[in-house]
Amino acid sequence: MTTDKTAISLESKLLKKTDKLAKETGNSRSGVIAIALQKYFHELEQQNILEQLDLVYGNDANSDSEFTEAGKDYFVSNVATESEEW
Repeated sequence: MTTDKTAISLESKLLKKTDKLAKETGNSRSGVIAIALQKYFHELEQQNILEQLDLVYGNDANSDSEFTEAGKDYFVSNVATESEEW
């Protein structure tokens, strides 16, 4: 995996929390920030999938609501499972 360096600005409070978490987990500051970004992008992707499900099934006024909820539950359970790997 290739990595690139970047400089970011963070509020002092957030930086202190990041450093504390890095120390507690044995990660570097960069590692903590990278994991946080990966989780954030993953959550956005999952939210997009749920929104697409809403567009497809949410406008159907008949008894398909149970199917829609089951689909949402499936994706939510997969999000939880995948995020535990990080």
